[in-house]
Amino acid sequence: MFFGDYQMLDIAEVLGVDIDTLRFYIFGEDGTGSNPKCWYSLKKELNPTSVAIYIKDKVKALEKTAGIAHNILAKSLIDLSKEVEENGKQLSIVDMKDLANIISSIDKIVRLETGKPTEVHDFVTLSVHEAKQVLASDPFFQAEYKLIETKEDELDGDVQIKSPWSSNE
Repeated sequence: MFFGDYQMLDIAEVLGVDIDTLRFYIFGEDGTGSNPKCWYSLKKELNPTSVAIYIKDKVKALEKTAGIAHNILAKSLIDLSKEVEENGKQLSIVDMKDLANIISSIDKIVRLETGKPTEVHDFVTLSVHEAKQVLASDPFFQAEYKLIETKEDELDGDVQIKSPWSSNE
């Protein structure tokens, strides 16, 4: 993946490797990329054709492995689904968490392969009127709410500790 110009954070996320370990393999022990055995140095030495051939071979191997894993996972999920539907099996919270992690991992791999971001951070601001509309249309929203007026410069609460530079004692 590194030789295919994937981002380091995406590689770490998809492979489940911590970023420091990945950084060691990419840039070597000293972190500069000067070690001739680190991936950064190896990538610099290769011409683009060599990288393309390397990636193509790796992709074939990964596709075969992923296909086998997908078949096993699909069969296991079908069997689990039958147990839940036909036999009334109850899934534990751990089981449901594992299923959610599987779905999340597959989604990240698909996103990475299709060039989409693996994590989507969407920050939306709403006016008071828009927020009321969203809450009014939510069928699961059962609480009452009230608007609290705040001033931009106002802190929530009192600080009980005096600072060393405070003139008031």
